Amino acid sequence: MNVIYTNTLSVEDYCKLRESVDFYPIPGSIVKKALDKSDFIVSADINGVTVGMGRLITDGTQALIMDVVVHPDFQGHGIGRGLMERINQFIKSEYDQMLVNLLTDESKIDFYKKFGYNTELGMRLWHGI
Repeated sequence: MNVIYTNTLSVEDYCKLRESVDFYPIPGSIVKKALDKSDFIVSADINGVTVGMGRLITDGTQALIMDVVVHPDFQGHGIGRGLMERINQFIKSEYDQMLVNLLTDESKIDFYKKFGYNTELGMRLWHGI
């Protein structure tokens, strides 16, 4: 499987990937703003089809990893690892210090622990969703 990683992501591909893993839908106009404000975007393409994505937003002292998604048909082939490696590489190359946060499903905790992330208590508010 030849995976090509790029730093571009269309609104359409973003929405399709979210839908593929049953994430709640977000209107395209909001997705466009979110993508435009992202500090780093990575996507994984196979034969011209986007099968994975991830992005990072930061204020320079703290960052949030967002939307790390691999289409279910392509999970288990190292694509998620490739996305996270590229996100972490970007952080290390751009920042001397950074507190990096992410939210994940409980079933994915072990995946993120492989990259040095730890589970900590946090809180969440879903506004308007």
